[in-house]
Amino acid sequence: MSNLFYKKLGEKVYRLRKARKLSREKFAEIAGINDYYLGEIERGEKKASLDILFKISSTLELEIHDLINLNK
Repeated sequence: MSNLFYKKLGEKVYRLRKARKLSREKFAEIAGINDYYLGEIERGEKKASLDILFKISSTLELEIHDLINLNK
């Protein structure tokens, strides 16, 4: 996958998290991931593993395919 994909995915995660009015720290706590790592994902600096994407999508109450579909 291209770096552009991860940048857009991070922007989507950020947008969805903000829509739920959750801080990065609180969201990361609920998801069970490191808040600094979540920030790197949201900025498109890190490529999230499938496990992490599953945790993020579950926290957002989305199916993982809905999370990675960047056309929505």
